[in-house]
Amino acid sequence: HALAEAVGPPSPWMIEAGSCWPLTQAVRELSPTSDAAREAIWHLAQIPAEPLIARQARYQALFTGSGRPRFWLHESMSRSGRLLGPETLAVHWLYQVCGLHTVGAELPDHASMELAFLSYLAGQQERDLEQGDKWRQLERQFIKKHAGCWLPQLGRALAADGDPVYGPIGRLLAEWLTEIIHPVPDNRKGAPNAARPQLSQDAACTLCGFCARVCPTHALAIHDTESETRLQLNASACIGCRKCAQICATHALVMGKQAGGAGQEGRWMLLRHSPRLHCPSCGSATVSQAEMDFVTAQIGESAWLARCQECRLAMMENN
Repeated sequence: HALAEAVGPPSPWMIEAGSCWPLTQAVRELSPTSDAAREAIWHLAQIPAEPLIARQARYQALFTGSGRPRFWLHESMSRSGRLLGPETLAVHWLYQVCGLHTVGAELPDHASMELAFLSYLAGQQERDLEQGDKWRQLERQFIKKHAGCWLPQLGRALAADGDPVYGPIGRLLAEWLTEIIHPVPDNRKGAPNAARPQLSQDAACTLCGFCARVCPTHALAIHDTESETRLQLNASACIGCRKCAQICATHALVMGKQAGGAGQEGRWMLLRHSPRLHCPSCGSATVSQAEMDFVTAQIGESAWLARCQECRLAMMENN
């Protein structure tokens, strides 16, 4: 419920520093049983206090400004590219089935509305014990068909944007829903001796990033800077599903027990790094040396390979 308020127009409690928010208190209470909550506590606590008018201006700049907002808070815009899409009607129908009606001018598929509906469903499971299974099933279906299909992506986009207020909120939104969609088995959470991804041979890893793309909990990540590409592992988020090892084309990534256990919770471990190459025509960063070595080993060296996409097109047109 606090998260629903946090993604709506700023509430009066949001003028306080993040450490004083009801949302942060709720996260603290959930932290013993939730990895997403434990990860979020520090980030939420860094949110600075700000006058309400400044909070409202920040919200408007991100979500409701004139023209096209930087981030859409409606499922219909996120999934079908238009307001009042089929998702809007489907969500409205679900609310009506549950005897609920939206109040005010906001559309029913707004992020705050969908999160408030999840809060309602969770509360019904506690209040209506006889029909608890029915409410749990409805909650799972709503996450599967609606909230889970777009809110994690919205959260990750907000986290990547780096806004000091809505970045941490987005991070929590993404990680919390991901945790619900892909729950970590109790016998694997933080288990120090569980098998986790590691490299059998560093040189065999091409830094292609497919392992990070298939990881259901985002325990693996590719991080690019202007000078380097890194493959990193958050061991505490790994559930040992082996999808990363299965997709690795060079079999560089294998499952094994990490030396020294799982490592510090929430800390990223470096598995592989390689310097990034730069386009000889314009100087922009391109791929890593590891990726280039793999490609040239397959198809041989070529002048166009070293260039960025734009300069490749220009070279082809000139030829």
